[in-house]
Amino acid sequence: MPTIKSIALRAGVSHGTVSNVLNKKGNVSAEKIQLVEQAAKELGYKINVQAQQLRSGTTKKVCIILPGLTIKRYIDFYIGLESELRRYQIDSELICTDQLIYNEKVAYKKALSLNAAAIVVVSSMIKNKNIYEKNSPLIFVERKPKNLPEDIVYAGFDYEKAGRDIAERCIEKKYRNVAILYGSRKFSNYKTFTNGVVSVLDESDCEYKIYASDDDMSLLDAFLVLNEKDKFDAIVAASDEDIKYLKKAYSYCATDKKIPEVYAICSKSMESLDNICSYLLNYKLLGKEIAGFINKNYMNLENEGVLVKGTTIKMENEGFRYEKEECRTFNGDTINFLTIRNSTSEAIKLLLPEFEKETGIKVNMIQVAYDELYKMADSSCLSSAYDLIRTDMAWMDKIGKDLYCEMDWKNAEISEIMEKLIPGLLEKYSEFNGKIYGFPLDACVQMLFYRKDLFENELIKREYYEKNRKRLEIPKTFQQFNQIARFFCKKFNQESPVQYGATATYGRTFLASCDFMPHYREFGKNIFDEHGKVNVQTKEMKKALESYIETCSYSSGETYQWWQDSTKQFIDGDTAMHIVFSNYASDMLHNSDSQIIGKVGYTSIPGGNPMLGGGVIGISKFCQKYEQSMLFLKWLYRTDIAEMICYMGGYICNRNITKNFDIQERYPWIEDMEENLMMGWRNFTATKNSKFNEFEFEDMLGRTIRNVASEIETLSSALDYVQNECNTRWNE
Repeated sequence: MPTIKSIALRAGVSHGTVSNVLNKKGNVSAEKIQLVEQAAKELGYKINVQAQQLRSGTTKKVCIILPGLTIKRYIDFYIGLESELRRYQIDSELICTDQLIYNEKVAYKKALSLNAAAIVVVSSMIKNKNIYEKNSPLIFVERKPKNLPEDIVYAGFDYEKAGRDIAERCIEKKYRNVAILYGSRKFSNYKTFTNGVVSVLDESDCEYKIYASDDDMSLLDAFLVLNEKDKFDAIVAASDEDIKYLKKAYSYCATDKKIPEVYAICSKSMESLDNICSYLLNYKLLGKEIAGFINKNYMNLENEGVLVKGTTIKMENEGFRYEKEECRTFNGDTINFLTIRNSTSEAIKLLLPEFEKETGIKVNMIQVAYDELYKMADSSCLSSAYDLIRTDMAWMDKIGKDLYCEMDWKNAEISEIMEKLIPGLLEKYSEFNGKIYGFPLDACVQMLFYRKDLFENELIKREYYEKNRKRLEIPKTFQQFNQIARFFCKKFNQESPVQYGATATYGRTFLASCDFMPHYREFGKNIFDEHGKVNVQTKEMKKALESYIETCSYSSGETYQWWQDSTKQFIDGDTAMHIVFSNYASDMLHNSDSQIIGKVGYTSIPGGNPMLGGGVIGISKFCQKYEQSMLFLKWLYRTDIAEMICYMGGYICNRNITKNFDIQERYPWIEDMEENLMMGWRNFTATKNSKFNEFEFEDMLGRTIRNVASEIETLSSALDYVQNECNTRWNE
């Protein structure tokens, strides 16, 4: 086994230098780090991280004690917990107890012996008999045995509310006789759930019978329920495991028997249970929340869990899976939908047969390019050809009122859609002077994506410090962004592990304008003076252009025609940082040719003023089929449809998307999108200049930026041109 002494000898450095490098301590030069790492690699040295942590008195490890992974909700819980711990670079060890108390005791002792920073337990005990001790880093999940120490943390859902909600649904359906499958009689979550059901049914005329049994008797209970002399109208089940037993029992019953309506608590997932009214609890999200709680409170040596003793983490119930409403059908009707061609429209197109099946309405979707859509939307000859239109949100102040029907806030259907939207988006996308002219559809925002593996590499960090006398950190300003981009650009640093520091997308005028504008907005300036005249000949505009042109010098120099092109450069692994609208980010992680899978980090853009993008969908002012079009909008924003569109790479800004762990696993930046959308902006406010046209300004400014970046025009002459054009069009 190689030793520090042998590594030091091979590297030609002191023992202390080797120790500092291996333990990531001390002020060691990049050259010496490289020598030590190379010597350690040649000698086959591997750091024993666990032993290193034990010597320091702590381990960055979490022990997870579960009854087993045959129960779906615990599989989901473990997936959510383990994947999020891994994101925080926290190790985990899973121990399954098979619901045996003896195994649980052994598992707890093992967790203590590993000096785990936190111990997460789904217990099989009814009562704690001096096993779980005070001052242990314990988090109990779902089940809460009696006599636990007062300082434990408990995490779970509102099981009593789940029971009440299901019972109220049974009363709404006018059921007269209900069976309640209690589950195991010893666990607190089942008791609380059943208490909720009974508390509501006792106040009604509905009769009920409770079947309480341990897991190994649940199949027998299922047979008893299905063969009850007085048939039940409905069955209420405390878990989706009971559904398996019911289906198994039903397969052996007489064929003339019909299984009653079943209402069951289920773990939220993409899969649905046939003929089951599912009441969803998001166990993956519960696992994720606990992981975040552990990282914040148990991995901070200053806290050591002291501040969180006795805390309860109570998750919100998801509630009933969407049930299709009874609605009027329009067999043979067709509505025309005009939209841009993108990942969202392609996903919607695949789901249109489902809408036709539900309503009888065929949707004729016409997809066109961005430039063509603007010409069509701004054209008087558009007239009644289209019932639904998706336009870019940047055009709304110019053409929105002339294009769309005004939406009535008080209308129940409009309110239903509004409640599903991410709060605050309506005002940014389609509300003007208190009136609504559509709904945000595929809302997106500029975000910074970066090579996490480069930013976290100790040798690269040291080299950056030696060159710039600053730590390598995620840039908060464009000055920092450009300094880092220069460091990673091979043209200026031959030692860089990648070819380019950043991307630049300026091949088309409106792309160039969008790419540039955050540099300008960082200065907090408006383009209008106090008289409402457009003024671009300012020191802030000049500095912003100089900043953007500098960014371009650290890029490939390609005049990319669309965002996918510059994103492809990032995917190929040639670039350290990439600013792009979030709806073009999915390829980074899910493109089969991607060289950066598992290496991407994401955050807000430098300066904190990202541009918003995406579209608005509304009913055309000339629509002849308003009711059918409104049905389509309600369907489109439905949570299950919005989720399916997201699974397929599109995006519908339904507020429940951020709660869907499966979608967040596919597209992790969605978790931070809501905050970034609220930071975002698009249009300059032109209260004193009614002539101003945002789209024309972006086109004009973008042409200028492209010319300067391509060295066709000087910065000074470019600004003169823009100012003269603004004076001619809007300032006279």
